Amino acid sequence: MRTPPLILIVDDNPANVEIFQMRLEANGYDIITATDGEVGLARASEKQPDLILLDIMMPKMDGIEVCRRIRADQSLPFIPIIMVTAKADSKDIVAGLEAGADEYLTKPVDHAALVARVKSMLRIKSLHDTVIDQTAQLEVQLKTATKIQSLFWPETPELGAGSHIWAVSLPAGYVGGDLYDVIPLPDKSLLAYVADVSDKGVPAALIMAALSTKIRSEALHQCEVDKLLEAVNLSMHSLTAEEGYFATIIIARYWPATGKMQLSLGGHPQPIWIVGSRIGDLPQINGISLGITPDAKYEKTEIFLSSGESILFFTDGVIEAENTGNELFGNQRLLDYIGNFKGPPWGKGLLRSVHQWRKSASANDDLTILEIWRD
Repeated sequence: MRTPPLILIVDDNPANVEIFQMRLEANGYDIITATDGEVGLARASEKQPDLILLDIMMPKMDGIEVCRRIRADQSLPFIPIIMVTAKADSKDIVAGLEAGADEYLTKPVDHAALVARVKSMLRIKSLHDTVIDQTAQLEVQLKTATKIQSLFWPETPELGAGSHIWAVSLPAGYVGGDLYDVIPLPDKSLLAYVADVSDKGVPAALIMAALSTKIRSEALHQCEVDKLLEAVNLSMHSLTAEEGYFATIIIARYWPATGKMQLSLGGHPQPIWIVGSRIGDLPQINGISLGITPDAKYEKTEIFLSSGESILFFTDGVIEAENTGNELFGNQRLLDYIGNFKGPPWGKGLLRSVHQWRKSASANDDLTILEIWRD
């Protein structure tokens, strides 16, 4: 908002314009004027004043129509509008407010009421402009955060020996709390995981960064998946227990040459083992979410991926994806997709299926998919 604020007076009565102008200039405001609605609309568009005093009854175009057109003009910033009417008729007042006016005065206008209304509306204008500026600054910061978060996603390596890995993570907003990683180990195995921090947005993204760093650190010393989760859980509890955050995780150690895979899980959706076009009999894996209690213990199970088999890790952003009717994608559609689609791989097609289901609906949750398969 300018200093001093610029006020546009739109009134076809020169005497009214003069009175308003003298009173407001005496209070330190800059004034511009218009003598009919069409000129007033043009001045509003050209000068973009900080406030408009708008008479209702005018030739060519009345104040209500002027107000309606100003509010419909997306190129204009928020400009408070005070309607001025010679009548105290409630119909005029309601029509003005419905057209987008913020306040009203009735003639003859009391000097104290005029100044008070103007000050009140300019305070609102100032607060609105501050919020807009802060929102623009925040958007820039969030876009930067999005670029920074993208650095956490690893390049999925070529595994060789007929084994492959693919992953994707899509935040619901600028940043999210989903994460995945692929960590090569000295014995030519690798650690791969998908995790989901409770909540969304900036706090979840920060916890995601801390969790990612901790898992990589612990993997240098402990590559047994169940023991690794115990160590990470202890750190997660120390970091987030007071704030109530937690994270779910599915983690695997995989040997590409043989298809051997060890799995451990903490509160996460069970992975799907795909054998041909059916769901394999994966042992139930139990384990509490990371950060709930410091002394949690985790189970470990082992499977072997044979030729043509795949395992899918995913976050609940897949099965809880909503379409425009607020219906969930759900477990059954996931299973139907696997049964009707020929793979491997299945992951990219699943992502397309979720997007087609969602259509134009905004993402309601972060979504991550990681797939390991063998030719």
